Amino acid sequence: MLGFLNNHTALLISIPLTFFLILLELCLSYRGEKKYYTYKDTKHNVMLGVIFAGVEALLSGVCILMIAAIVSIGFKRPPSNIYLYWISLYFFEDFLYYIMHYLDHHIRILWAGHVTHHSSDQFNFSVGLRAAIFEPVEKFIFFIPLAIVGYHVLDILLIYLLSQTFGTLAHTQLVKKLGILDYFLVTPSNHRVHHAKNIMYLDKNFGMTIILWDKIFGTYQKESDTEVIEFGVRKSSQYTNFADVVTNEIKQIVNDANQKIPLRQKLKYIFGVPGYSHDGSMKTTKQLRKELS
Repeated sequence: MLGFLNNHTALLISIPLTFFLILLELCLSYRGEKKYYTYKDTKHNVMLGVIFAGVEALLSGVCILMIAAIVSIGFKRPPSNIYLYWISLYFFEDFLYYIMHYLDHHIRILWAGHVTHHSSDQFNFSVGLRAAIFEPVEKFIFFIPLAIVGYHVLDILLIYLLSQTFGTLAHTQLVKKLGILDYFLVTPSNHRVHHAKNIMYLDKNFGMTIILWDKIFGTYQKESDTEVIEFGVRKSSQYTNFADVVTNEIKQIVNDANQKIPLRQKLKYIFGVPGYSHDGSMKTTKQLRKELS
């Protein structure tokens, strides 16, 4: 019951806080004559956020029951010490998110869902709402190991909600570098790098709340003082309507895989790295960096 109340409280705080910050940033950027927002982009961001929340709400009940069933066959119990319990759950969950996020950028069929979040050429608090609408399914699957080792399902969801709120707050250009905090946390500076389409910034800074995993596994990139960030994705896609924002990459995968090419190459278009092409018409991040060097 306490876990349910904690999750409910987190939602009651995070939703109005997010919309308050969007309005505040919108006003400050307008006063400063900064073009951080456009009507069309913000509308899409909010619509995607609402759909994401709806999908998540519909799936939550089923997923909670599924994870609760898994708990019953858990291999062991988590730490009995309450402090060690919460600290270990936080780090474990953050690490699993890092793995999921890394795979989202390196397996095209996963990128097809995640690219929605990156497809805006703006960067503001409302972009934090621009969620991939099928991502709740993916996250629940990735968080199953937490249930297997014995963490309570509502506690898993609480950390997830708090981390989501923290991640949303990292989507802003108003907050510049934060000194020592940039060495440890996913600050706005670190997350601006993640949303950049500059070649030096591609596929960097995957952390959810802390930048530790990126530094350990070599995916960290500091925001340069001289390289001006361009937001969005490198592939030029003209979205004709709202549905196209969500399905554009999936349609492109279908078109690529339907070419008259061997099965192995078809599979690479689906499960290979984004940017793969059998004829060199597209470039992967690795190829782009090699050309740049």
